[in-house]
Amino acid sequence: MKLMTLPVGPVLSDRLVATGLVLACSIAAPAAQQRTQAPANEPAHKVFVLTGCLERGDTPTAFRLTRASAIGQPPPRPTPSAAVTKTEDVYELQATSSVSEQGLSSEKLLPEVGRRVETTIRPVEAALPAPPQPAATNTAEKPIEAPRQRYTVIKFERLADSCK
Repeated sequence: MKLMTLPVGPVLSDRLVATGLVLACSIAAPAAQQRTQAPANEPAHKVFVLTGCLERGDTPTAFRLTRASAIGQPPPRPTPSAAVTKTEDVYELQATSSVSEQGLSSEKLLPEVGRRVETTIRPVEAALPAPPQPAATNTAEKPIEAPRQRYTVIKFERLADSCK
């Protein structure tokens, strides 16, 4: 009985390379199809730079950036309604409340209240609670507005000592 021997040399190495390429392509192609791209109006990194006046909010960790304007691409806004509101240039800012959160704390933001600042912000990822639903007895009331997007302040720079 004659034993079969495997070819050695260039023939075997060419087959191994070809098999490896086929295997790599068959794995990479489906993985590339599964990737989803960020919407066109929102950058992948979700970081924005704004200038405006820093004001206190309703809670100890809430602040507002008023008279704000974007440097570069502005943060995405909800679908605009037919009526233009005066709050378009206001951004709700959320100070961090624990060491594990990324961003600036209230202690760092409080001294800047009332001053014009340049801020780098990113959307708060935590889900906001749904607004309470009123009883359906009075339909003449104005529609309930969705809660505004809150942003965490990553860094800031004072531009002026006042907002005037």
